[in-house]
Amino acid sequence: MRVLHIDVERGWRGGQVQLAHLLERAPGPVEVCHDGPGLVRALRRFRPDVVAAHSPRSHQLALLQPRPLVVHRRVDFRPRGIWKYRRARAVIAVSHAVRDVLVQAGVERVEVVYDGIPAAPAGRRLERPEGPLVLAVGALVDHKGHSTLVEAARRGGFSVWIAGRGPLREPLEAQARGVPVELLGQRDDVSDLLATADVFCHPSREEGLGQAVLEARAAGCRVVATRAGGVPEAAGPHALLVTPDDPDALAAAVARALETPRPAPDLPARFTVDAMVAATWAVYARAVG
Repeated sequence: MRVLHIDVERGWRGGQVQLAHLLERAPGPVEVCHDGPGLVRALRRFRPDVVAAHSPRSHQLALLQPRPLVVHRRVDFRPRGIWKYRRARAVIAVSHAVRDVLVQAGVERVEVVYDGIPAAPAGRRLERPEGPLVLAVGALVDHKGHSTLVEAARRGGFSVWIAGRGPLREPLEAQARGVPVELLGQRDDVSDLLATADVFCHPSREEGLGQAVLEARAAGCRVVATRAGGVPEAAGPHALLVTPDDPDALAAAVARALETPRPAPDLPARFTVDAMVAATWAVYARAVG
């Protein structure tokens, strides 16, 4: 089976990480294109059995080609233009929360395939500020809720590291004046950051699943998160969950987490890269069949 992936997004976020795993570990021939001309060339040269669209804009582009189509959906808000999904042989939702939103909107043939993360190396502790340290990892965009975490730090008296880049860096820096919050930028040593922090916090307003939550769980870091989208499915039994956009509840949950022992590393098999690749490939095969 030959699979052509379409991803027109230019950033490097959760969807791109999962696509990279699919390309690296695919059990059959694969190719990826990033725009319309690339799609036309790939259809002629590669002659795929199935086309997989990895974002809403990729989905829009994929409607113009004749091959069986599988759509990946990673966001937990109601989709626009349900008619587009009638063209898909299958839709892969990244969590049951995303699947529920799609089904309620009238989308059919939705299957859940969780993100997979690789086994992380043991992190080393970095130099850090005194007192409790909370880590967040994610793009600096509105739905990640970092502004709520800044306000929680103002109330809770703990330090915060936020790893990630995005358009809200300057507004967050302005909001964080006088608060022990450090914006670290994009980092490739997340395992070290998790080993150093006392609590991992994921304050999202919307979230399909939350790869960073899985990484924190796998590292054995205390997790405080919101009940946004698929986050409760990723967070594990030891996580403390609060309502989004509530800095007081977030600060209180961090305080409670700091009083608990650090949990053992935990990553169920369904969240591994091998499980994700196998389940995704199986959906592709059913779409062709």
